[in-house]
Amino acid sequence: MTKRWVVFSAAFLCIISLFLWRGTPEIVPVALLFDERDTTGAVVSRQALQSVVLAMEYFNSRSSSRKFQPVLLSETDPSSALRTAAERNVSAVVGGISVPSPSLLSEASNRFGITVISLAPGSFLAKGDDLVFRPRPDSGGRSLGSEAKKRGMTNYSAIVSGFESGYVQEFIRDFEAGAGAPPRRTMIFSGDLNKQIEDFGRVASGMDAMLLVLPDWLAAIALRELRLRTPGLPVYASNRAVSHRTPLLAGDTGEGLLTAAVLPREWFPGGSGFPGFVADTYGEHIPPITLSIGYDAIAMLDAVLDRAGTTDAGAVARAMAGLEQVESSAGPASLDAGGDLPLPQGIFSLTKQGWIPVSGSSSPRFSSVTPGEIPR
Repeated sequence: MTKRWVVFSAAFLCIISLFLWRGTPEIVPVALLFDERDTTGAVVSRQALQSVVLAMEYFNSRSSSRKFQPVLLSETDPSSALRTAAERNVSAVVGGISVPSPSLLSEASNRFGITVISLAPGSFLAKGDDLVFRPRPDSGGRSLGSEAKKRGMTNYSAIVSGFESGYVQEFIRDFEAGAGAPPRRTMIFSGDLNKQIEDFGRVASGMDAMLLVLPDWLAAIALRELRLRTPGLPVYASNRAVSHRTPLLAGDTGEGLLTAAVLPREWFPGGSGFPGFVADTYGEHIPPITLSIGYDAIAMLDAVLDRAGTTDAGAVARAMAGLEQVESSAGPASLDAGGDLPLPQGIFSLTKQGWIPVSGSSSPRFSSVTPGEIPR
């Protein structure tokens, strides 16, 4: 009887242990790479990474077997940051929208064997031989340029940031490709802003439109001054201008500012899913355009973890290289040959309520939307 009781007790304890083991979620440490010295577009950069952390919380709320855990890296250069990430045994690294040294990030990802999901757009990171993958490889410049051309623009000038020269140059090239013409004049908006504002009238003279490649606060200042000097002149902006502050800073003069960004599916005020989760737990000030970036970054990582079956960085990197499709904010989407996630771009207009989709340049769902109409 005693022997039978011992065997029964041992079996019962094994079952309980197995149940508890299965009920313990697997922790997925994900390092966040953010340059705290970036002051030019700090709000836009921070909100992009905030959207990543919020997406982690959302995915955590939907899973009992896996929990993402953000790990902040204090290092600013890619090599030191990825070395630290490797030492801390993280599963992957998420980088911000600005990458000062793309080639170093690419090389370091291979050297340390760590997957980097970079939020930065542009061709500098468009490689197929590294471990850098992106949910937003396109700047939106080509789509915005095409929209401007469709609206009749033939001559335009650009006001650009004196920082992030690589991003600025590439965005202008993309916009030029879509518009079919280069800017007639280009002004770098930095230094003595008051003195440069005095030249806005000259820069905009004879133009059909203006292009702003500036972070949110500078874009708002430039927009207000342009509206005062050239009322009615169309103004286009890179999506670096997208933040909750832009409509507040620009005021009534912000109405009608156009930008291009990925069109999230059913992601608008009053929506459910991730935007509803964020609204309930954090607030509604981060624009859905930005929230969708973080969602897609974690959706890529979540799909890779399913494929890898482990949180080991090496296994995650191997699985990422073979990932073909992700359930993104815009619906099911295929990754390209470089492991990036190209998604349909749409046109958004700034209103007092925020950034509202007005048309879709490459999304059938928005092909018949008229300016000012919000799809439901």
